[in-house]
Amino acid sequence: MSVFTAASRRTAGLRTAAVAGAALPALVAGAPLAAADPGGYASAESVPACESHHVKVIENGRHGAAGTIAFELALLHIFDGSGACLMPGSVDVRWIDVDGEQVGSWAVQRGEPGEPFVLDEGESAEFTMYHHRARNHDPQECEPTEVYGIEYFVGPDGEGGRAGMGPGIYVCADTEIEGTSLSPVTPGPHD
Repeated sequence: MSVFTAASRRTAGLRTAAVAGAALPALVAGAPLAAADPGGYASAESVPACESHHVKVIENGRHGAAGTIAFELALLHIFDGSGACLMPGSVDVRWIDVDGEQVGSWAVQRGEPGEPFVLDEGESAEFTMYHHRARNHDPQECEPTEVYGIEYFVGPDGEGGRAGMGPGIYVCADTEIEGTSLSPVTPGPHD
């Protein structure tokens, strides 16, 4: 399981760039990229890496059981004229307060990241964010704090996007408590 911290954020961006660069020889040799657009692309050079400003987070639903909330999230590639981009198989996420300051630890990746894939404008990618409720922990250790939402980081640009998650979500402010984890990012349903 990978743990992302502020210091490892740069490393994660480099990993995304390396994965995108590693796909280039396979594409030039004619191998398909996982979940590539049916129109196809000649090479990875023609498909830039997706970045946070290319997508917005949409909550598709949430459900909870046994002290955990599962947020079903989509990353919708907005129509901005940039064309298709290469979506990495993982994103970095952290909880933030209304002022945009981090609350608690970074979310951790569950298992291995997914494979990168081409995401065209108007298409979506999906992942699930699992959050262990703050009340599952000793309040004195946890320091339950209400949050505004999440800040998410896609690709190597280092700039994050923000999404409000609604009132009443509490996170452990103690950064030693890893209360949130993420599934790999996968292609969403395409029409």
